[in-house]
Amino acid sequence: MRAKALIVSLIALIVVVGMLAIPLATAGAPAAKGVEKAQWRYILYLDADNSLDVYAGAHHESVVESDYAELMSVGGSKDVAMFVFVDRYDGPANMFRVLPGQMVELKDFALNGKEANMGDPMTLRAVISYTFKAAPAEHTMLMFWDHGSPRAVAWDDHPADSLTIDEVTLALKGYQVDVIGADECNVGQIDVAYQWLKGGLNTQYLLVSETFTGWRGYPYDATLRGLVENPYMTPREASIMFVNEVQKLLSVPPYSGEEVNCHAAVDLVAVGATAASFFDLTNLLLQDMKANAGLVSKSRGGACFSYAANSINLVDFKRFVELIAQNTQSSAVMDACALVIANFDKTVLAVQTTNTMDHQINGLGIVFPNHSWETPSYYWDYSFMADGWQAFLESYWAACGSI
Repeated sequence: MRAKALIVSLIALIVVVGMLAIPLATAGAPAAKGVEKAQWRYILYLDADNSLDVYAGAHHESVVESDYAELMSVGGSKDVAMFVFVDRYDGPANMFRVLPGQMVELKDFALNGKEANMGDPMTLRAVISYTFKAAPAEHTMLMFWDHGSPRAVAWDDHPADSLTIDEVTLALKGYQVDVIGADECNVGQIDVAYQWLKGGLNTQYLLVSETFTGWRGYPYDATLRGLVENPYMTPREASIMFVNEVQKLLSVPPYSGEEVNCHAAVDLVAVGATAASFFDLTNLLLQDMKANAGLVSKSRGGACFSYAANSINLVDFKRFVELIAQNTQSSAVMDACALVIANFDKTVLAVQTTNTMDHQINGLGIVFPNHSWETPSYYWDYSFMADGWQAFLESYWAACGSI
């Protein structure tokens, strides 16, 4: 869960001049015909129709409007088409084109001015279809802003619905989205990435957090400025830039106190090799789970992280494998672990952590229930389970007497 609604910063925020009177202009959508092709199409899917539409910080600042202000302080350009589709707790949803100093309301978008279900994949598809037509571009970045989990990336209270991992794949079918980001907690699990990869999501890179994302989230001014000032950067470079910018934001006062933040840039295609080598490791351990159960349990315990209830049964993937390698007496297991780690290091391109999490978090976690009955119902249908993880978990649970 993104903790914008749960953490109130005790550090004074930098006040953006005029933020409380944000100019929201109105206009029709830009016509695609004859429009010069941009380098980047950047879409922010801002679902605040829930507990995140709040005021926070020492200056009692609107979390949503703070991000608006950051975006408008830079604005899009001829090379970067910046769109925001937002649904707040009160009132209808709106589609905006972000320009320097203003957000232009795009009234011809079908859902503009209506109550939108942000948890419906058809809503996401409508947003994608509209923005792709409105602004031709070489590359596309889609950022989700909301609560997050290994199950879903958007939670809407009106009506009560959520946009699941599989529904994202469904909504984006036929579209290439170079980078998908989640300004949210807990989406950064290897089993989630694997679900998108196996589902055929046409995406190369992810921006995700395996643990906690504070209410500050990404610095939308610095990241948008990075694209505007260097629009010819590749999707890989853009992904790394986003992580580097949030590292800068959270490494110095006033935000360096947010000790459990984490963000990572992930090569989604490379997840396949990492998962395959991991299944080779689990198959090796499966050969004598009775003897290996203690090793697995000790490694799992050492790789756990926790900041709230939503992190229960999540462990850091790389740390888990590293601890198996450190604690095993088997050279074959050590070699299998080394291959997993080598592949993992090619998969995670950049990691941001702060203070106490530096040695615990490596960019991707994994759902690892201690008992069968703790396994979320949706998780049984994930490809990661079918392709090897379920057999390992069930053998481990049986050896520990926890089925």
